[in-house]
Amino acid sequence: MPEGPEIHRAANKIRKVLEGMVIEDIEITVPRLSESRQYFIGNTVNLVEARGKAMLIHFDDFVMYSHNQLYGRWTVNLKETAPKKWNRSLRVALTTEKHTCRLWSATDILLLEPWELSGHPYLSKLGPDVVISETTADDLVEHMNQKRFQRRRLKVLLLDQGFFAGIGNYLRSEILFTSGLHPDRTVSSLSDEEKFRLAEQALFLSRQSYDVPGITVDLDLYDKLRSFGMSRGRARHWVFTRNDRECLNCGHLIVHTRPGRRRLDYCPHCQPEC
Repeated sequence: MPEGPEIHRAANKIRKVLEGMVIEDIEITVPRLSESRQYFIGNTVNLVEARGKAMLIHFDDFVMYSHNQLYGRWTVNLKETAPKKWNRSLRVALTTEKHTCRLWSATDILLLEPWELSGHPYLSKLGPDVVISETTADDLVEHMNQKRFQRRRLKVLLLDQGFFAGIGNYLRSEILFTSGLHPDRTVSSLSDEEKFRLAEQALFLSRQSYDVPGITVDLDLYDKLRSFGMSRGRARHWVFTRNDRECLNCGHLIVHTRPGRRRLDYCPHCQPEC
């Protein structure tokens, strides 16, 4: 599933080619939106933004909302470039004078009036976005201190977009590891120092993964591991998908779990259950 860094990167690519441009053609394969073509043609894109894992494309009178969920993906091509041949299903293709932006395989796509955004079930519950530069560690600590979060375990909370927006499976495992926190810890069990460390790591790893796509380990370590012949997939994370391999920090074996059928990996030595 694409996480906050991936959606923000996609928004940046789309923003560069859509903002201020007129939609000249559109293809829509979503049945409930099949009669919506007239809303797009001849209208100008005013703003493209990411909020958590959602993409919003603003026009004068409406906003196209999409959430990639598990398999959704955006691509951007020159208008004359043929679409990629793969096993994903096209949902929407927005074409301007020079480019086509395509959304594949996503199923959560809506056309909303601007006033509806504040009441949307996903958008209205979002916590602070960990990717945007305006969010600070103090913001996250203040948010995490709310009473409703205190008894919940971190392994559950970090996937709750109402807690920190933009975190998914790989960031959850990585943030807990670099924070030195066991997945079963609750917010109420954390000291002030641990809360601040969790907030700092949530921001640092999310923003690094945005800047250097998908890499959460220390960048010098990543370069070193790659120079030893390790694949990108094996070198880019501290613990995620590294179960039964040695921890890069202490040498103990990484443990794999699946709470709620969602992958979570951790090091029991670096993340003690205390």
